[in-house]
Amino acid sequence: MTTHAEVLDRIDAAIQFTTSGPDSGGHRYPRGKRLVTYLQDASQAAARLGLTVISDRLADFAEYAAGEIPLSLLETWYFPSRREAGENLMRLQLEAGVRRTLELLAEFIKDRPGASVDEARIWLQKVTKAMELWNIGDDRLGGVKLPKNGADYLTWLNRIQLVLSDPPNRSVVTPEVVEQIAGMAGSDLLARAVQWQKRKAALSRLQAVVEHPDSSERAIHAELKQQTWIFGGRYVKELARRRLTTVDEIDIPLLRGDGSLHVVELKRASVSNLVEPLRSHYAAGPEVHRAVSQAANYLRSLDENRAGILAEHGIDCRRSSATVLIGHAKFLNTAYKPDDVAATLRTYNATLNRIEVVTYQELIEAAKRTMALDEEDAGSTEDQLD
Repeated sequence: MTTHAEVLDRIDAAIQFTTSGPDSGGHRYPRGKRLVTYLQDASQAAARLGLTVISDRLADFAEYAAGEIPLSLLETWYFPSRREAGENLMRLQLEAGVRRTLELLAEFIKDRPGASVDEARIWLQKVTKAMELWNIGDDRLGGVKLPKNGADYLTWLNRIQLVLSDPPNRSVVTPEVVEQIAGMAGSDLLARAVQWQKRKAALSRLQAVVEHPDSSERAIHAELKQQTWIFGGRYVKELARRRLTTVDEIDIPLLRGDGSLHVVELKRASVSNLVEPLRSHYAAGPEVHRAVSQAANYLRSLDENRAGILAEHGIDCRRSSATVLIGHAKFLNTAYKPDDVAATLRTYNATLNRIEVVTYQELIEAAKRTMALDEEDAGSTEDQLD
């Protein structure tokens, strides 16, 4: 890079020092402060001659020798292959960060309809300041062992799943942003695809929880929360307030399209005696009777407090209805067949007024049929667009 003897002599002096180990009769540790001095001397000589490129490079070498910059940064600056690898790493890190941020925002928007972009930004700032709460997810989806070489490290970085130990509140984008996105070409198809994918994931999570023998009512409720579509198109939303009277707390209060209330009472899925033999037939088991009685008490209480609830909350509780979710064919006593259980509950429901008993299996299968119809409709729309 240069033919000037003054610079070459100083570079040669630095190189000679680094190779003057004890085997050649030189220094025991040919580095440290003395090496920094040699490199700075060479850099200053190049600067005096106006050789800026060489001077800057030698100054960078001196900073590395002094421990002020890492070797990886030095290699990124002066080795094209390392620069490319560094750029790919930074690009991948940014991609992973943006993707995880989008995933967090997707969870954030579930419970905070109407929140602003500023609220989402402030929430993300709080998350950033609380990074000590982050850890690798327990489900091991991305928990591969960190390898030593760079290529496998990139794979690990790309797959790592981060979760919050104690997530803050969540929010949504503003109506203005939604309106702008809605005006884009193909946004309706994209929205349907996103909704379908979210519902598919929610249904898979619900099924996994329901079919686990140790799942509690609380665990099932956590998956059903904010998933009113699973109960059918008659319900427009889940009410945020679960306690409408002074004595009862409803598991899932749903608002119907006509403004009336529908109560969903959750019981465990792991019920072996969902039905029991009665002479030559079957009858609903004792846990079903208790759950129905509990739902009936809720409805009576809502009827009795109808005027107050309507005045305070604007909800018409007169002649409200209820669904009892209980049991799953997977946990039935082997003496009973799923078809016998379904027929028994249909007969039982025919005798009830304003209350219906549904198994989790029936609920999930109905939701899957709805998903299948949505998928067929989406396929037809794509064919039309093509």
